[in-house]
Amino acid sequence: MRSRIFYAAKVNIHGNILSPNLRELIEVHIPRVILNPNRSVRLKSWNWSFTDTKQIPYQDKQLIIGNVTKSRHMKQKYKIGSVTQEQQTEHELAKTAFFVYDPVLEILAHESNAEISAADFRYLFTTLLSSDMYVGEVRVLPIPIPHKIRDEIRSIQIVTSLKFNLIHPNPGKEEFNIYNDLIDDANLKELDISMTNKDGIKVIGHSTGTTTEFTRTVENGITLVEKGYGEIRVSGFDKFTRPGKRGKMITDTKPRKFSSSNEVRRIRVSELTLNGVLSKLYTFIGEVKNKVKGGQD
Repeated sequence: MRSRIFYAAKVNIHGNILSPNLRELIEVHIPRVILNPNRSVRLKSWNWSFTDTKQIPYQDKQLIIGNVTKSRHMKQKYKIGSVTQEQQTEHELAKTAFFVYDPVLEILAHESNAEISAADFRYLFTTLLSSDMYVGEVRVLPIPIPHKIRDEIRSIQIVTSLKFNLIHPNPGKEEFNIYNDLIDDANLKELDISMTNKDGIKVIGHSTGTTTEFTRTVENGITLVEKGYGEIRVSGFDKFTRPGKRGKMITDTKPRKFSSSNEVRRIRVSELTLNGVLSKLYTFIGEVKNKVKGGQD
C-alpha cells in the first residue's frame, strides 16, 4: 500500500484572540465543533464537513481524530440484466482526509492526498471552525520544517526583500511576549512587516566563526513563523563571476526566492492500523512542538 503524507499545522483562534474566555474557546468550543459536525460548506459542487470524529485517550493525551470529507451525489453506471444505466447515487459519494488534533498544543497532523490537497484541507478546516458563532474567526497555518527558514536565509548572499505576515499568539505563551515586542504593545491582531533594499537588507546582527545571529526583528519574526503564527517570504540573489572575452571577469547574479508556505513539515506514514497511524502521529506532533527534526525532515 502506498504511504500516506501528513502535514503539520497550528490551529489559532484569531477573531477572539483577545477574549477573556480564550481558554474556553480553545479547550471547549473548538473540540465541540469538531466532535459535533452538524454543518457543511458548499464549495466547487462538493459538500465539505467533519465526519467520523471522536475523542480518544492516547498515552498522556486526549486526541481528537476524524476526517475532513467532501461529498456529493453523482451518477454511476450500473449493469442491470443485460443493459447498463446511469443512476443518481442514493447516498453522497465521499472522499476523505484523516487528521489527528491535539487540543492542548493546538497542533494538527492532517493528511493530504490526490482528492484533498493540504491547502484545501487547511482552508476547509478553517472555514468549518470559523462558521461557529462562539469560536469566531480561526486561522489554520502550516508549520514549516524546523531550521529550514534560517538555513535558507543564511544561504542567500544578498537578501533584498523580507516579508512577514504574523498573527497574534495566545496571551501567556512565550510567543506572545515576542509578538508584543514586535508590535510595541499596539494591541494588533495581525502584523505585516515588509523590509526591502535592492542593495541588501541587514539580516545578520552578529556572526562568529561558528554561529550566526539574526537581527532582533528578523529573529523574532522567524521564531513566530516556526511556531505556526505566520508566514515569511524572502527574495534576494547570489553573485558569481565568470571569465568573459579578452580575459575580463564578468559578474552575474542568480535570483533566489523562498516561502515558508512551500516548506511545510510533513511525515510519511505506511502503517495500516489505526493504532499504528496514531503512534506515528503522536510522536510527530511532539517533535513538531519541540522543533525536533524527525527522520523524514
